[in-house]
Amino acid sequence: MKGRYEDENLKWIPFLVLFIFVLPFVVRGMTFSYRYYLFILNIAGIYIILTVGLDLLSGFTGLISLGHAAFLAIGAYTSAILVDQVGVPFGLSMLITPLITGLFGIVIGFPALRISGMYLALTTMGFGFIVRRLIIALRKWTEGASGLEVSAPQLFGFVFRNDWHNYFLIYFFVIISVVFARRIVKSKLGRAFMAIRDSEQAAQAAGVSLSRYKLVSFFISAVFAGFAGVLFAHTSKLITTDHFDLLLSIKFIIYALVGGIGSIYGVVLGTLTIVLLEYLFIPIFKDWLLTVVPIEAGDIQALIFGLIMFLFIIFQPTGLYGMWLKMRIYWKLFPFNPRKRFT
Repeated sequence: MKGRYEDENLKWIPFLVLFIFVLPFVVRGMTFSYRYYLFILNIAGIYIILTVGLDLLSGFTGLISLGHAAFLAIGAYTSAILVDQVGVPFGLSMLITPLITGLFGIVIGFPALRISGMYLALTTMGFGFIVRRLIIALRKWTEGASGLEVSAPQLFGFVFRNDWHNYFLIYFFVIISVVFARRIVKSKLGRAFMAIRDSEQAAQAAGVSLSRYKLVSFFISAVFAGFAGVLFAHTSKLITTDHFDLLLSIKFIIYALVGGIGSIYGVVLGTLTIVLLEYLFIPIFKDWLLTVVPIEAGDIQALIFGLIMFLFIIFQPTGLYGMWLKMRIYWKLFPFNPRKRFT
């Protein structure tokens, strides 16, 4: 059983590490607004961790989820309560919180044993609504809808006080998440996921336990989301229920679709692309877009995201990473046999 993107490997990870280390110094030297750019990159890094986990669930196992913003919220609030109210060290919370979130993933995974497709998506969406209402109801610990202040992350006596410090913390775990996800995909577990995605009947005939591997997929995906929630809470320093709405879950799906669902590197690329589009390019061209499209200012983002999703689903279903692979194959074959470059 092979994935959709057989060319993926870990050879370029050292170059990624070097690029991540050098990038903030380049940004710092090029602009006085480097703190804002670091903030954007930090948000992108946290979302990359979550979207990689979502890709293991949706891209490799074929299970749709519209509830990953809820898993992010569970991770964020759980870590905030453990660290600031219970007194658990931040490092220990990074281990405990993802496991707790993973248990919620197992609970939500049980419906996946009997339903799939749109029904599963609606179930996970309902789970997101429930989590938001519970956060508001448990205001004794969460401060309700007003928001909860969270302490800065601290590891080995070092306090990560600003976006510059947070950048290296976040992307250290981004690299670990990408490598770990690739190891899962290449393992027996990953092959079982892909077998379920391609055909549940064939997978079951081959001896794959559908119930076990679906629950494991939900657990792992929720663990990734919970870990992202820990980083989100302690680097943002303020969390509210408005951060974890349905639109955010839809954004995570868009990140995966644009990058190339079923590709770890693809979802990394898609997340970076859409986050930069959301925080950099849309604000720059927002006034011009409002003159072209007569809609409310708050609807511009939803319009653009919907248009991007529509265009990629229709014209480029393999995403940006699939587009890159097609271009690479084309130039490898050029000028010989150009008609077969996409087969």
